[in-house]
Amino acid sequence: MTTSLDLARIHDQLHQLTNTGIGAETDRQALDALNDQLGQDRFRVLVTGEAKRGKSTLLNAILGRDVLPTGVVPVTALATTVRQGTPEKVTVRFNDGRIEQHDPTALAWFVTQAANPANRRGVTEVVLALDSPLLAHGVELVDTPGTGSVHAQNTDEAMASLRTMDAAVFVLTADPPISAAEQELLHLVGEASVRTFVVLNKADQLNTDDLREAVDFTRQVVAGALGEPVTVFVCAAREGVRRGIDDLVAALTGYLFEHRDADLLRSLTHRTRQLAVGLLDEVLMARAVADLEASRQHHQVAALRTQLDALEQRQAEADDLIRAEARHALTEVNTAARASAQALTAQVTAAWNAAWEEEAGGWARREREVGGRRRLVELTREAVDDWRREQEERLTSRLTTLDQRVRDRLAHDLDTFRDSVADLVGVSLTLPQDGGPLTPNPRFRYQFSEGIGQTELLAGWIRRNLPGEAAGRRARAHLTGEAASLVPMQVGRVRADFQERLQDSARQMAAALAARYDAVARRLSSALEKSEARPQQDAEYTAVLAECERLLRRLVSELSAGRGAGGPATDLHSEGPGTGW
Repeated sequence: MTTSLDLARIHDQLHQLTNTGIGAETDRQALDALNDQLGQDRFRVLVTGEAKRGKSTLLNAILGRDVLPTGVVPVTALATTVRQGTPEKVTVRFNDGRIEQHDPTALAWFVTQAANPANRRGVTEVVLALDSPLLAHGVELVDTPGTGSVHAQNTDEAMASLRTMDAAVFVLTADPPISAAEQELLHLVGEASVRTFVVLNKADQLNTDDLREAVDFTRQVVAGALGEPVTVFVCAAREGVRRGIDDLVAALTGYLFEHRDADLLRSLTHRTRQLAVGLLDEVLMARAVADLEASRQHHQVAALRTQLDALEQRQAEADDLIRAEARHALTEVNTAARASAQALTAQVTAAWNAAWEEEAGGWARREREVGGRRRLVELTREAVDDWRREQEERLTSRLTTLDQRVRDRLAHDLDTFRDSVADLVGVSLTLPQDGGPLTPNPRFRYQFSEGIGQTELLAGWIRRNLPGEAAGRRARAHLTGEAASLVPMQVGRVRADFQERLQDSARQMAAALAARYDAVARRLSSALEKSEARPQQDAEYTAVLAECERLLRRLVSELSAGRGAGGPATDLHSEGPGTGW
């Protein structure tokens, strides 16, 4: 890639700076990844979105081959990078440094939840080499786990992948339509990517009128999230159906042909600048602390450590708040389940007896038991679903309120910390932007279970051994009793699902909170640690810091000029080839 901005030179200088001890291991890893991507001239497009939106199926359709594992439950546990290459193979890099190569058919062994739960195999990276016309345009496509999955590890992996993307294919579905959590996620993706393609998948699940309504609604919400109208590509990517896929591929191909080089430079420049700004923050803090140590202003150094301790304490308090609120919410759900099970049982039993009086006369004698049970199941499902939706609305509202409360507290804590550090040493730390909700909206996973078992066995026995009226009375009595166990069983399953969701949400919220606190505190903490490791009035160390500051200021200025006004969020969503909808 020929560029007017020499990123290779800038990366080399940043490497030299990190070799002086500036920055953390994560900074060096990020720099290595940027340098590698620049050297390989690869444009990285993430296929992203919430769980079970058909991302892997869509990517298979784009590639024209079923190479990525799919299923009816959350399948993808680790990101899979798909690149042009022959021979076709899967390359797996492990945390211990090992590298293995396998046939493409082995991919599921490393990236699926079933074969590699919680990444127990210790996989760092999975790359699938394929011979594909689209990939020949210098692009790599990345299949990512879905956010909001029942498997919390998947959400963590998906969010980490977002930090490596240049452009994105954001996958929604027509049914259910875009949620508030997806709107927030789309906003984050749009902020970070140089181009976002929006796909409304599973279009074949709705009739024409409902689909048109879903598309109009999606357009409106997506425009609000991205700040301008965009094309929504309406697709159906399941096996045997390729609706809209050709339009999407044409749009991707045309975009890559016209904009790939310029947008790759913009994206790499933006991410390099973010890294350089963070390193500059650390150098400024290190210089300020070193100056304090040299002038023996130990009370100010102690004050800085006090600020770090206070920030850590505030994080611990916020963490305690999250877990306490989750416990209180769980107590409310348990209380509601106990109180509702009896009331719902009475409600279903009364409705079922009324239905028996009205409908049983129309059933053949041998069908009364089966028909009565079918009606009982329908009534139970309706009653429990109504109760579940009511409880879910309360739970979601409570979690949303907690999320906003914690985010407001976080913003206040970070502002206070930044102001205190600025007063003490005259350095204003760069605060990260609000990354949106700390956890996606909870997803309901309850599935109705009839629990037939002995009831059907007894019904068969009745049909064989009792006369008509006696069989009807016995079936009615038994099925009435069945309601007393069927309804509480379903309420209990709902309660268990809510419990799991609450625990997942609390864990995700606490982890995201810790990451946002650490994003600000880490630079000051590193500066203090490195200062303690140096003798007072270390002239060589002070000179190195001064040179690092000079170089970083120059690089940040150069990167700011090279990226163009507005950074990667400028002109992200202009219409490309393809008709969309």
